[in-house]
Amino acid sequence: MKSAIKCILSILAMAIIVAGLVFALPILPSNLPWQPRVASPAITDDGQVQPPSQLPESQLTKIVFIRYAPSHQQEKPCNNNGICDPDEKGWCSDCKSEEPAPTACYGFLSGAQPKWNWIEDYYYSDSSLGSSSSNAVTTWESVTIGNIFGNGISGSYAWGIYDLVNSISYGNYQEPRVLGVTAIWYRGKNIYEYDIMFDTDYFPGTIDLDTVVLHEFGHAAGLDDLYDAICIDQVMYGYYEGIKLALGNGDITGIRTLYG
Repeated sequence: MKSAIKCILSILAMAIIVAGLVFALPILPSNLPWQPRVASPAITDDGQVQPPSQLPESQLTKIVFIRYAPSHQQEKPCNNNGICDPDEKGWCSDCKSEEPAPTACYGFLSGAQPKWNWIEDYYYSDSSLGSSSSNAVTTWESVTIGNIFGNGISGSYAWGIYDLVNSISYGNYQEPRVLGVTAIWYRGKNIYEYDIMFDTDYFPGTIDLDTVVLHEFGHAAGLDDLYDAICIDQVMYGYYEGIKLALGNGDITGIRTLYG
């Protein structure tokens, strides 16, 4: 009988302790994000973890993408004979085709498929660039399961200098008839920085800023230019072909291949 009473008392004591712990837990506000944004570490070529700030520029590969204005796109006049001649370009009706297969129209910075393996914010030097960049980030991230670019923050930083700051700015590129340029520093499977500049010869102007920004952020995420005529409707097509604010099948497959 005494053993039974002791057992019951022990159970009651444990119940009181557990109840106290439950009521002592803090009540979290309902408006918190479902998942905390925690930056992932960089993964070096030998599989070791290394913060991005510890890798000098001398150990990185730098690539510069140049987007030319339509006036710079040299092409043979379209003869509209129903045949896509080798020296005709993708905008000729002879070279257009049905919507390409999803896997046909995407490419990466290198065979290692470098991407962002941690989250870094970007800095824009002008309110118009802030708005266009936000639209581009939303468009690319909406088809993936990850946060690729972080947040946009107002701030002016130089283009083309490896300073561990992702900068979005206006400027005057030394080469004529250029809409925008993107510089990217990467190594192995990691991107370490990107700088994007839009030439003041064209912006603000008749060229659609949102279209060019969307393309350049595709580079910043790790996607390459496309020049095959079958890919003319993709955002990552290398020539400016008018307003494009929606991703094509190849764009979506490429970004999902990198980020899921």
